[in-house]
Formats: sequence, C-alpha cells, structure tokens
Amino acid sequence: MKPSSLHSRLLLVAGIFLLSGCSMTDIGSTLRGDHYLMTGDYRAGETSFRQSVRENPASAGNNYYLGRFLLAQNRPKQALPWLEKAVRLDPDNADYHFWLGMALGATGRNKAERKQYKQALAIDPKHLQSLIYLGNAELQRGQYTKALSFYQKALRIWPGSPTALYNRALIMKILGRTPEEKIAWLQYLDRYPSGSLAIRATSHLNRLGDFSYRNHYLGCRTITLTKIWFRPFTAELDRYSHPALNLVGATASNMKKGTLQVVVYQKNDRELARQRAISVKKYLQQKYPALKGGRIRISWFDREEIFTADGRKQKSGESVRFFLTGWK
Repeated sequence: MKPSSLHSRLLLVAGIFLLSGCSMTDIGSTLRGDHYLMTGDYRAGETSFRQSVRENPASAGNNYYLGRFLLAQNRPKQALPWLEKAVRLDPDNADYHFWLGMALGATGRNKAERKQYKQALAIDPKHLQSLIYLGNAELQRGQYTKALSFYQKALRIWPGSPTALYNRALIMKILGRTPEEKIAWLQYLDRYPSGSLAIRATSHLNRLGDFSYRNHYLGCRTITLTKIWFRPFTAELDRYSHPALNLVGATASNMKKGTLQVVVYQKNDRELARQRAISVKKYLQQKYPALKGGRIRISWFDREEIFTADGRKQKSGESVRFFLTGWK
C-alpha cells in the first residue's frame, strides 16, 4: 500500500470515530487497554491507566480499563469505584455495566450484580456475557426456569458456549426433564468431550442408560471416550471409533510402564467378544508399536458389564473397557 493511501485510510478511520463521538485518545486507550488484557500483563496495564486517569479523569475508557486491571488481579473492592465512574460517564455502554456487575458479584453484592447485567441487556439484548452470567446468577439462586431462559438466549447467539450448554443440561436434571437432559448432555459432550466437566457429564449421561460416552481410567488419568463401535454382527472396527482408540493408544504408549487392559463384553456371544478384543489389540499395536511386547492384555465375557454411574447401578450388554495396571 502506498504511503498516501495508508494516510488517507487513517484519516477516514479517524473521521468515522470522530463522527461517532469517539476521540483519537479514546481509540488509543482502547487499543492499549485491550493489548494489556490480551497479553495478561495486568500490573503494567494498571500502572499505565493510573497515569491515564490522572491525565484525563473524565475519560470513561480510562476509568473502565483501570477497573478491569484491578479486577483481573483479584482486587474487586479497589476496582469498584473506577468501574462505577466509567458507568456514570458513559451509561449507555453495555460492557461497562457488565464488568461493574462482575466486580459487584466478586464483593458479594449479588442483587446489585444482577441489576448491572440486566442494565447491560437493556442496552444490548444480545450481550452474550450478560446473558450467561445472569443465567449463572439465577442458577445459584435456585431460579432454574429463569436461568434456563438466559442460557437458551445465549445459545442462540453462540451455540458452542460451554457454560450455557453444561448448565442447561444440569437444569434439565434438576427439573426432572429426563429426555431433554439426555439430549443436552450429548450436545455438550459432542462439543467438549474432554476435561473435568466432560467426566461429570458422562457420568450423568450413563445414569440415564445412555453409553454413547464412557469414562475410562488410564493410570492417574480419567479420560472420556465415545463408545467403541463395530460393524453390526462383526468384529470389524468402525472408523468412527478410531479417534477414541487413538487417544487410548497415545496415552498408554506415552507412559513408561504399565499394561493396557482391554475388556470386551458381548452378552450371550463369547466368541464375538473374543474376536472384538483381538481387533482392538491389533489396531492399537499397529498404530502404536510401543504397545507391542506384552503391553496389551485382552479379556472377554459373554455377559453384561455392570458398573456404577452417578450413584446408580447400570448394565451394558455390549461394551469395551480400558484400564492400566502396573503403571506406578
């Protein structure tokens, strides 16, 4: 781009912001503040914006960012006056109301916190953070139907919100809406199949008799896997099972020692259970040579697997289980 062209574009951007009521100083403060927030250098951001507030105390942005950096350092009481001032200086900014609500909540002023989220939504009905955190606040109060409404609105904006997806399923559980609960856990796990919440979600799902996902204990790790599928009536692994098997293989082969136990249950068909156990072992050893030499042991049963999920005894007539022995 030619220098003259770049200069023209900068002048155009400046003109747009000036027409919208924003000064170049405000633009600079926003860029600087967002930079410190993105890099996580909150202490430097605090130092920078304390100077900015001294130089221009009537800037809503300066007060807002100073409050943000104090809040990010877990100093909500110190953040409050700056965020309150930002809201007074610019009462039509939904973000300012939201972060004031966050600071209020962190100081235990829950009613005032909810009020700020509602004010943010009055300004911008699609303010995603306010929808989610107002849902969280209502959930904590036991106002499940209200909380669900906010989560549903949030999911229409961002279908992949992990908080909204998980808490929606939890509310369905609390309200006893079992068919919807099952769907909600599956929708969460389809997007977020790993981590501590996935482990909990899987336990809730298994309690409902759905074994699309299972938790497996590989040494000191608990991992969530999709069900291991085979082509109907055969021992041929379905390709949809490969990602789950790859996770098992990578986890086990990365451990210096330990034997991977593969246990297959196939009710009333011992031979099919044996063949499927062999198929799993062959796949893992071909894909992960470190698991050769006796590091995989297989067993099979022609009965149901019986286990406990979320405090309830469950039975599965067709399953593959993994665990490690001798890893310590």
